[in-house]
Amino acid sequence: MLDLRPVAPVVRGTLTRTVLTEAPMDTAARNVRFLDADAFLRTDQSEFGPAWRYELVRGSIVAHAAPSPDHGAILGDLAGEIRSRLRGHPECRLEVGSGAVPQYERRDTARIPDATIRCGGLPRVLFEVISPSELQHKRDWDQKRADLQAVEGVQEIIEIFQDEMLVHAYRRQGAAWTFESIASPEAEVRLPSVGISVPLAALYERVLPETE
Repeated sequence: MLDLRPVAPVVRGTLTRTVLTEAPMDTAARNVRFLDADAFLRTDQSEFGPAWRYELVRGSIVAHAAPSPDHGAILGDLAGEIRSRLRGHPECRLEVGSGAVPQYERRDTARIPDATIRCGGLPRVLFEVISPSELQHKRDWDQKRADLQAVEGVQEIIEIFQDEMLVHAYRRQGAAWTFESIASPEAEVRLPSVGISVPLAALYERVLPETE
């Protein structure tokens, strides 16, 4: 994830909205407080500007560029595999692009994972496709993972790496989180919280040379 620089705030009624645009990582820009997560998620995203996606991070709106073709292909493969395995599930469904709000005292953060398995009204599994640019900003990515871990109901966070056949799986175990690295083309990505698994290679169909 890129660190971002705020442009001039736009004032509508009692809400001040500052949209962050791309800037070097050494720019300290997240210093304007406004909106809460619920208000952010109720707002039509087009009001924030022309970017593909926005998140609310510590009270500031962060703009994200559109995903690369490979990112989109992996997400499409994931959606197809998950939907086929959840078909007929009594309480769980797959969602793409829905919000996830950490249970912090200050409700000033709303993340938008790439995909979500929601069960009984709460998100249970969150998926993120990790682009090469995000790997360059580990601190931002570690913070996003911590935010996702603080979302009510979440039991698993699955990080799918875009440029290599690799998945990092984080699973809640009591008050702690376990970690599993999955890299073998014959491996399965297990999702025990919803009782399904997905072949790792199926997530990279027509993306990496060895899966074509």
